[in-house]
Amino acid sequence: MANLEEPLDAATGQQIAVLQRLRNSKDVGADLLRVLDIAIGIAGADMGTLQRFDERADCLTIVASRGFSTEALTFFGVVRRDTNTTCAVALMRRMRVFVEDVSTSYLFIGTRELDMLRAGGIAAVQSTPLISSNGHLWGVFTTHFREPQIESEFDHARLDRLAVQVADSLEQREGLVPSQHFHGKQVPEHSQPGG
Repeated sequence: MANLEEPLDAATGQQIAVLQRLRNSKDVGADLLRVLDIAIGIAGADMGTLQRFDERADCLTIVASRGFSTEALTFFGVVRRDTNTTCAVALMRRMRVFVEDVSTSYLFIGTRELDMLRAGGIAAVQSTPLISSNGHLWGVFTTHFREPQIESEFDHARLDRLAVQVADSLEQREGLVPSQHFHGKQVPEHSQPGG
């Protein structure tokens, strides 16, 4: 959380409010969509997904999304470790994965995943695992860009902080909302972040 002695800008204040609401939320899916909108804004991205890690099934499942077609959400709805995606690599490595240009990345060349990304107008992607302060992997959020990106120009610090804060908030409420009762929000691609 922010140092209370420093003045808060509007974005930081909004982030703190969303994280506090998430801890006690009656509508976790709506609050996760707000978290995803914050992540998209921090990254300067065009769209994104937030996925929950299902330990029993050993996979990631989309619980919030912004900007994707129904076809893409169906295709990427459940991601296993052997899937050619940045989120699968982030799950396995437990660290951020950044692809500056999907069309030239070894991860995607010649795959169905690349075809789906291109169909959705995605040129670059990054995935950040949601790992709590005590090391529990909660999930992954991924932000997608319509133009190629240069990773060295990308500021990871705020996104990394948000990832830990989200994982900590969800872990604090974990006893209140067992994963089998967890319902996310999917928003059609024509919806704008914050809308």
